[in-house]
Amino acid sequence: MQKFLSTMLATAFVVLATATMKAQTLPESPTLGVRYFRLSSAADAEYKGDAKALASSLRIALDNSKGFKQIVTLDDDQVEQLTKLIADSKKGAFNRQLPGNLAEPPDAYVFPELLRAGAVERDQFARIEITYTVELGASAVDPVTRAILFSDKVTISEKRFKTDTRGGAKNVYEDLVSKAVDRLSAKLAAFFLKRGRVLRVAEDNQTIYINLGTRHGIKAGDRFTVHKVEREGAQSAGDTAEEEGLAEFDLDSKATVEITEVRENAAKAKINGTGKGVQKGDAVRWVKPQ
Repeated sequence: MQKFLSTMLATAFVVLATATMKAQTLPESPTLGVRYFRLSSAADAEYKGDAKALASSLRIALDNSKGFKQIVTLDDDQVEQLTKLIADSKKGAFNRQLPGNLAEPPDAYVFPELLRAGAVERDQFARIEITYTVELGASAVDPVTRAILFSDKVTISEKRFKTDTRGGAKNVYEDLVSKAVDRLSAKLAAFFLKRGRVLRVAEDNQTIYINLGTRHGIKAGDRFTVHKVEREGAQSAGDTAEEEGLAEFDLDSKATVEITEVRENAAKAKINGTGKGVQKGDAVRWVKPQ
């Protein structure tokens, strides 16, 4: 029994090490295949999700990151066909056209899912308060080994007071889903492109903390550029919404930083030079070593 447990632990360690190594050796400009969304049965009848449209929205959001070589959406049949082609080719030389108009085999499959779109009503004296919640998740796997490279989810909620039309539930869900897709895209971009945010600037103005860590392949000595972010506001889902639907644009670099300490989901960095103007919320982009 002890020998069996030792073997299982060793196997698990190898799988984990392989996934970690893969995360750290992904190409700087990876190609992704995004499968059509899987829609959970937990969705409110007021929201009619479209699996293909949701996948297209995620692809567009990832495209806006301006760092991927190619992103295509794939249905289950195309994923199955592509998986077989990859398995049949040991050297990556394909004799047939790849599905989804792919120029080359993807570096990862992204499997997104609508986990929940629901509402909870509460009696607030003479008024009924409704809390709308949308939850999306996604996993990314290696097309060859099927090892899980990335897995995360996002949840967004908003409160509304009930009206005869239930506060326009359909529109609320669509707005929250759009924001959740943008946030899920940001998490995927953070993993695949090593792009993130400044979490805090220390009082000495020479030290910052960012929201990237070992799970993103970050290590001590890595360098990043820091950018101010301009936001273009989209229609708000309401004053109490958790977050505006925003399109973001990174402006010219304002500083460079070097990583000094790393945790799983965060890292500490020193600013090279004065770093004047670096502030919480600024975007950070990984600099490929020369």
